[in-house]
Parts: sequence; structure tokens; C-alpha cells
Amino acid sequence: MRSILFKFPIIIVFLSLALITHASGEHEEQQMVTIDDHIAEKSMIETTIASSGIINEQLKVYGKTVNDPSQVSHIRARFPGTVVNVNVQIGDTVKVGDTLAFVESNESLKNYPIKALMPGVVVARHANPGEMALDQVLFTVANFEKIWVELQVFPGQLNQISSDQQVLISGLDKTVTSKIEHIISSQDERPYSIARVLINNQSRDWTTGLLVSGQVSINTTEADLVVPTKAIQTIENDSVVFVKSGQSYLVHVVQIGRTDGQFTEILSGLHLGDEYVSENSYLIKADLEKSGASHDH
Repeated sequence: MRSILFKFPIIIVFLSLALITHASGEHEEQQMVTIDDHIAEKSMIETTIASSGIINEQLKVYGKTVNDPSQVSHIRARFPGTVVNVNVQIGDTVKVGDTLAFVESNESLKNYPIKALMPGVVVARHANPGEMALDQVLFTVANFEKIWVELQVFPGQLNQISSDQQVLISGLDKTVTSKIEHIISSQDERPYSIARVLINNQSRDWTTGLLVSGQVSINTTEADLVVPTKAIQTIENDSVVFVKSGQSYLVHVVQIGRTDGQFTEILSGLHLGDEYVSENSYLIKADLEKSGASHDH
């Protein structure tokens, strides 16, 4: 029994070292982690060949989604009269020509229909049988297939913002790419201008009144060498990427340049054609730090 208990932990240690070994001791000039390819694949560690790319410099601004005024219909009675019956409720979807209600004219005493003038959703109803229909709005129908984003642009940002610039809109867990249609002065003497962005919302993923951010593309340039920003890790205040050599991942300290948040320019420390870790590089950093901690005295 003693022999069996003695051998068991030795087998476990051997397997662990076979899966992941480290070469980051005091006498190594370059830190590295060695991971079996099968383990790396299961950990979803992915690599990419270093190449040139585009840096899309962006300016972040904030705003909210609003209705498209041209897609809101306020429906009134054509002639004064009494509402006879109502066919729709708030939330109903209607098409052009659908009958929303019937009104009995005060003059002819004949019933005539109140019809939808555009497709959309009934968002307000101010008509009930027996009530008088004069010049008030009886129904409001809104089409949400297109909505606007109104982004606040302050005076110090105006020289970088113009119509037709591409912008990435983000709200909650959704993103969409569009462009600035036009820039207008804000209402009520607010200290900013409004950059208006149209969103195609046929999928109805977006709602109005949602607070959003916009990443406006202000300058696009090509860089000799770029990597995804998430590929860069920080070790002892140095920016590093992990370069794959066989089954080893070597730490390369890099000098970074311009960034657009998604991609970052590399000025030195990495070369075209190097195979580097582009996905889940934080796993290698964590394993490297764990190895370093195990050697602390």
C-alpha cells in the first residue's frame, strides 16, 4: 500500500510537465512558455502571421436614438363627427389603407373610414366610440424600420467631424456601422452640435430613446505592421506579444504606435512573417506569471 501511494503523485507530476513546461528561469534572456499543440487548440489559443494593415483612427462621441420624424403619422378626422367604432389598439401593426375607425359625419350623418396613411405600429390612440372627432389627433402610427441616432459633438470636436464619415454605433450589446448624414445646431441653445446618423432597423433590433456611443472614423492610414489590440499583453510595464516557435511561445517586448482600439501599430519587437498569438494571449500571460510565482523565494 505504501508503494502505490508513493507512485501516484509522481505519475500526476509527470503528466503535468508533459502538457505544459516553462523555460523562464533566472538564466534565460527571453521568457517563453511551451504548450503542446493539442492543449493550445483545446484552450482556443490562435495564431496569426504578422502583416501590414489599416489603422482607423476614431473619435468617440455619445448620443441617443430617436424616431425618424418623416416616419410618424398623426391621423385626424377629415370631417367633424362622432366616433362610431374603433378597429385597432395600441401596439397593432397596420398597412397603408387599413381602416382604423369609422366616424359619422355631423353634416351628412354618413359613416366614413379613418385609414392608415403609412405602414407602421399604432403608438397612440385618442378615439373611442361615442366621442367627438374634431381637429384632434385620433391615432399616431410610427414606422421604426429606420431610426436616427443624434450624437453630441462639442466645439473642440467639430473640426474632426463632417458628413459622410463612417461611424460605429454601440448600444447595450448591439453594434451597427453607418455614416453621418448631416450636422445641425442643437436646439434650446445647447453647447454642442448634433451629428445625425441613420440606422436601417428592419430587424427591429434597435429602440428609440436608447443611450449610445459612436466611434467616428476621422483618419484612415496604412501601417507596416499591425496586430489586434487584444494580442498585446503587459508584463512588468512592458507591452509584449507572444511569438510561436514550434510548440513554444516566446515573449517579445514591442513598441506600439497608433491604435484605433481594435488594431494597434507595432513599431519594433515583431517582424513581418512572425507567427504570433492573436486570440487568448492572456492565457499564456497567466501561465507565465504562474510559473514566475512558483520560482519566487
